[in-house]
Order: sequence, then C-alpha cells, then structure tokens
Amino acid sequence: MPGYAGNGRAILLRDNAQKFLFQRETNLVGRASIACQLERVNRSFYPWGASFQLYFTDISGVPADPGVFEVDIQTSDIDLDIQYCTINALTGAGSLNANFAGRLELPNFYAKYVRGVVKTLTNAVYTTLLVTR
Repeated sequence: MPGYAGNGRAILLRDNAQKFLFQRETNLVGRASIACQLERVNRSFYPWGASFQLYFTDISGVPADPGVFEVDIQTSDIDLDIQYCTINALTGAGSLNANFAGRLELPNFYAKYVRGVVKTLTNAVYTTLLVTR
C-alpha cells in the first residue's frame, strides 16, 4: 500500500498529469499518502494549481458510503513529514455527490509539495484520491 514514502522522496507530478495518491486502499485512518512535487516549467503561470478527486467504493468498485470522514489536503515547501500543513479538506456527506465522489480545486497556492491525509473514516470502504496538475 503506497503511503508517505519518507522525507525528500516526493514523486514529480508534471504539468497536465495525474497521480493516484491513494488507489482503492483500505485501513487509511491516520495515514498520509505519497507526496507529489508539482512541476514548475512555465514561471509566467505562478501560482500553481491542482485538483483532487476523492471517491469511495466497495470491493466490487460500486460507490459506497464512507460514513463520517475527513480527508485533508496538505501542502509544504519542504518535503518533510513534520512540515506539511492542511490547506483544505473534504469532510462529510455534504462534500460528496450521490455516488460518494467529491472534488476539491486549489487554483492558487504556492507550495511545492502536496499530499492527502485520511483523518477519519468510519466505514470500511476503498478510498481513492487522485491529484491532477
């Protein structure tokens, strides 16, 4: 199961690319995802943006109710576990559509690294978190 690989091991996420931070994973409460370093090719488009797609399924891939949950999106300028700070979060049923999927867009942030952290999740479901740059 991929998780935060450790200090200084963020994966490069190129412009117009996607990376699964969590891909159909279980038992994630308290875990941080892999971290991505956002590619900075064109300096004229600073600050940088990214979007996050979160969804929950059962073992068969059918949308499933996560119950009470909080998934934090964290950013940092230094790829050290203790430096990541929550910039936004998806929480509760109000942040999901009828198929238990939610999106979060961060169009203007300056941090170099991003990751997700599952703070709470009451139901045993598969969790997927995708970042798009």
